[in-house]
Amino acid sequence: MNLDQIVMASFIPVSAGLSGWAFVKAWTNFRLLTRGQWIEAEIVYVREDTNGDGDPRFYPEVAYTPPDSDEVRVESKVGRLYPIDYPTRIRVRYDPAKPRRARLQGYGEPGLFACLVGGVGGAFLAVGLFMDLFT
Repeated sequence: MNLDQIVMASFIPVSAGLSGWAFVKAWTNFRLLTRGQWIEAEIVYVREDTNGDGDPRFYPEVAYTPPDSDEVRVESKVGRLYPIDYPTRIRVRYDPAKPRRARLQGYGEPGLFACLVGGVGGAFLAVGLFMDLFT
């Protein structure tokens, strides 16, 4: 094996792993879209952090109580550039089967279509590299 083949071989598990992650994320998005329910939540805390460039990011934590359940607290995985006032009401789409699986309105993550495209693209890349390397 020459150096080009070794480098190419290292990208196969990476692209396959990213493809698998994208498909899992797409499945989670699909479940949230098909059986998710909207509920009013209250921002109870805002965590301040920085991104890789040192710019501030603000991540809200919300609390809501689904019907026939205890209070659930969820922190947004997506931050904003500006501070968030709290206590403030916000809409949350949550999965009744797993109430901690939620998405805050206005705090978008990659959607279903983007995850599917990423998953298919990563799978084609992994298969293409594999075929090029071993044929």
